[in-house]
Amino acid sequence: MVHTLLLAVRPLGCVGEACFDGVRRHRESEDIAWVLLVSVLLLALSVATASRQEGRRRPLRLASLVLLIVGAALLTFGLIVNRGSSDGAVLWWLHDSDTLGRIVPVLGTLVAGIGMLGERAGRWLPALFIVAALASLVVNVQDERVLLGLPVGAVWAAFGLHVLLAAGRSSAAPHAPEDSDTRLTR
Repeated sequence: MVHTLLLAVRPLGCVGEACFDGVRRHRESEDIAWVLLVSVLLLALSVATASRQEGRRRPLRLASLVLLIVGAALLTFGLIVNRGSSDGAVLWWLHDSDTLGRIVPVLGTLVAGIGMLGERAGRWLPALFIVAALASLVVNVQDERVLLGLPVGAVWAAFGLHVLLAAGRSSAAPHAPEDSDTRLTR
């Protein structure tokens, strides 16, 4: 969310044919792409931690984790290439590291939402994940559509709050001791 807001307050960039008339330039974003990288790494760490604490890895949660890690790797690669290239470089398509590193974590968000449909998260949280990811697919860092990146950050924050509240409820609930008959029937 911080990355999106930092981009939104910058002057608008060019989109489509406007980029060729020379009147407007692209909105500079590479200098703050590290903020996006840190957030994607934190999301990957959170998903990995939640999977480990739960004790089992669900396929869609694992897929979400892989997509977040791949997104972080692509963003890192874009940042490295961006440091050593210019707009006329052979690897010009890697120059916009925001585009390169944003789409894969958004897909990770979409997969996480789909994976949560069968979990105890209720229906509202997975629906928010799916809607936020779909809205974020049309983000353009050059114009007002950059603000469509805010819902993805908001749903991950809602997920973090949900996990914290669920952990608080489970630690507050008394645990009944199991007898040997109960353990055998499981």
